[in-house]
Amino acid sequence: MSPTFYTPHVAFHPEGDLTISGKAMTTKACLFFNPVLNWLEQYKKSPAQNTVLNLNFEILHVDCLVKLMDIFRLLESITKKGHQAEVNWYYEKEDEDMKEIADMVSEILKALPVNKIMIEKKVA
Repeated sequence: MSPTFYTPHVAFHPEGDLTISGKAMTTKACLFFNPVLNWLEQYKKSPAQNTVLNLNFEILHVDCLVKLMDIFRLLESITKKGHQAEVNWYYEKEDEDMKEIADMVSEILKALPVNKIMIEKKVA
């Protein structure tokens, strides 16, 4: 899915490489993330042995975080079938809010490792 001013770039590949990046600031997160969740429901029927979800948000609206939790639950269900899954959560060095969100998510998820990866600020 191509990004817009309000929605992130989404790229999911059946080989287990999943990426969501950019701005997730729509208050209609349910509508935006429904196709993503539908794709993952199909994917979990026959997932790759290793699945990696790469997240790199500039902005993350709370409604989108709720839908991300649904995505994480789907990935956790994959691990219960004997497959590997993990999240790489990238955040800019100066973005303490995004790091705190990643920390919170990491504490909530038990069966899904969350790797918090600090990156340098993007230069426009």
